[in-house]
Amino acid sequence: MSAAERVFLVTGGTRGIGAACVSRLAADGACVVFTGRDRDAAQAVMDAVPQAVFAAGDATSEPDCQRAVAMALEIGKGSIAGLVNNAGTGARLAFDQTTLADWERTMTANTTSAYLFTRHTLAGLRAGRGSVVMISSVAGLVGEQGLAIYTASKAALIGLAQALALEYGSEVRFNTLCPGQIATQMMAKTLAIPGRRQALESRIPVGRLGTPEDVAETVAWLMSPAASFINGAVISVDGGETAGLMASKSDGI
Repeated sequence: MSAAERVFLVTGGTRGIGAACVSRLAADGACVVFTGRDRDAAQAVMDAVPQAVFAAGDATSEPDCQRAVAMALEIGKGSIAGLVNNAGTGARLAFDQTTLADWERTMTANTTSAYLFTRHTLAGLRAGRGSVVMISSVAGLVGEQGLAIYTASKAALIGLAQALALEYGSEVRFNTLCPGQIATQMMAKTLAIPGRRQALESRIPVGRLGTPEDVAETVAWLMSPAASFINGAVISVDGGETAGLMASKSDGI
């Protein structure tokens, strides 16, 4: 298919990593259907990306999911080139302070949304020999204090992608990205704390926070023919943060 005939679907595409994925995937001329609930933010994305089409709705709602998928299938004439499961949420809270409502809200936003969109796009992805990228987190690779529920939800995405990579790898590729410290709107409050940015950067070997575009470039590569033999992979986009333990100044290095 030519670039103009290809259609991608991005959940949670109104801001941050999702919006960067919409922009990058459309850069080669493809159409990108994206979901979200913030209509003003969605309009800003469409103003910047002419090939972007907004499918308003809740990523955890099956009817909303089905409407978005139907839109993508109509544009793609029955096929979908790729799906980015990016919708999600998270909050830092000590585990003994969490409630069942916290668990259900986080797991639904982060894992049920991915299940719904993967399940309902599967036929179109198989028709288009497409690719799926789950946006997990470094917290899905290693535990993070105060993020037990979030960590569990992001680890689930890794397992889901790997199982599907085995089940459908001859037709559809499934991979997972694990972003680290990415400077998005969600991190704004954290970065506003005096000294917090410097503390975060000090534990990242490349010496800076990531950008949404860093993640989007990796997503675009995984969607491309250049990554045709990449299936079931788990890729960290974290500047080396999870490669090991950084030495401190007190270590004399």
